[in-house]
Amino acid sequence: LCPLTTCPSCEAQVTTQVTFHAGTFAWLMCLVFVLCGLVVGCCLIPFCVNSFKDAYHTCPRCCRVLHVHKKTCCN
Repeated sequence: LCPLTTCPSCEAQVTTQVTFHAGTFAWLMCLVFVLCGLVVGCCLIPFCVNSFKDAYHTCPRCCRVLHVHKKTCCN
């Protein structure tokens, strides 16, 4: 999304708030780390680093989720 967008719910022009949540890619990377032998804590790295997580863009006024950027291996 652009830095400035119009919320379809409250129709305000806002800059979205971004929060990160572990999605499929984070779990897949955790499994890859386990299969590579990185069991002792290292397999939890995808749950601590935002670049492994999905980005949720929400409206700061009405708290509606405007867009979810799902992390994949290509982006």
